Amino acid sequence: MSGLSLVLLTVLMVASGQMTQTLYVPAMGDMAAALGVTSQALPLVMAFYLIPYGLFQFVYGPLSDRFGRRPVLLAGLSVYVLGSALILAWPSYIVLLLGSFIQGAGTAAAGSLCRSLMRDKFEGTDLVRYNGYVSMGIMLAPLLAPLIGGWLNLRFGWQSMYLFLFAMGLAITLVMVFFFRETLPAARRHAQPMLPAYRYVLHDAGFRRQLGMLIATFAGVILYEAVFSVLVAAQSGLSSAEISVLFILPLPLYFAGAMMASWKAGSWSVRRLQWLAGAGLLAGAVIVLGTAFDPRLAVAGLVLGGSLYFAGAGLLFPVATSRAVAPFPQHSGTAGALLGGSSNLGGGLFLLVQGGLPQMNQLVLGGLLLACAGLVVWFLLPGSEAVPEPGI
Repeated sequence: MSGLSLVLLTVLMVASGQMTQTLYVPAMGDMAAALGVTSQALPLVMAFYLIPYGLFQFVYGPLSDRFGRRPVLLAGLSVYVLGSALILAWPSYIVLLLGSFIQGAGTAAAGSLCRSLMRDKFEGTDLVRYNGYVSMGIMLAPLLAPLIGGWLNLRFGWQSMYLFLFAMGLAITLVMVFFFRETLPAARRHAQPMLPAYRYVLHDAGFRRQLGMLIATFAGVILYEAVFSVLVAAQSGLSSAEISVLFILPLPLYFAGAMMASWKAGSWSVRRLQWLAGAGLLAGAVIVLGTAFDPRLAVAGLVLGGSLYFAGAGLLFPVATSRAVAPFPQHSGTAGALLGGSSNLGGGLFLLVQGGLPQMNQLVLGGLLLACAGLVVWFLLPGSEAVPEPGI
């Protein structure tokens, strides 16, 4: 497969997972009413999706290093389709949580392998560049998902969103069956047991630092996505379709951040790119927090602050991912699983902790985003480790 073909297939295989994460966000209020639960219960759906999405990546990654990428990917996508079918068959809140868990367990294969496939084919500056392309492509799904979800919910009800996910998951599985070719030749596979493989990767201090930055950044992104519609609905009274438009406004800035990572990979150092990303994260968090004190600026502050935070995340994700997996050509599945699994598991657990807070408002959201951005800067502060310049 050519580099462009691999990027397109990688974006496609991750699309179902990205859609699942944000499709229903504008419809949370309507879903809560239809299912007979409070609006505060709906972020748990995302948590029940993200926790297995993170946990099962720890399994899929090493398995793909041993048996190849293709069989692991096809098995995971099939499990995702099963979870979507379950939600359609028995529409209730409990089954929604269970089906979301199964969906996350299945699409974790794509989430893990999207990092490994690029490492299978590219190295150095090309690895950063193509990871940037993948990040840009992946953002098309969450950019479209809220608009599609808001429209489907208004026209046909919340179950139609899961019918859409079922059909899309089935279609993607079939495309992968016919068009995806193995990227890890048998000669490059290894049968190292799972725990020693993880110890080998985690022994690298640079990997641990990149992992910490990715976990902290993703926790802020997923928290913003989970509570945005609830906060905007409470402060503005907008419909789900109108909220979906506001929800996607920060996403093009993520796209711009990933684009900058691709364009500047050959001329800027990793450290310079990551400090710029950290500045974007901090600025976004401060704006969300600062505008929480004035109701007239609250919604605008949520959108503008979220946009800057997403720009920082879009820049950080491909750079940190490339820097983390670069030293591990024989363990890229394991390294990718650690990156994706830890980030998504951490994000899911973060949502569970947030659900236990007495209240969630813009002030709390801004404070938590600031904490996440501060952690990224903290991981960037050590200067003793040599970071190749430019690129990886």
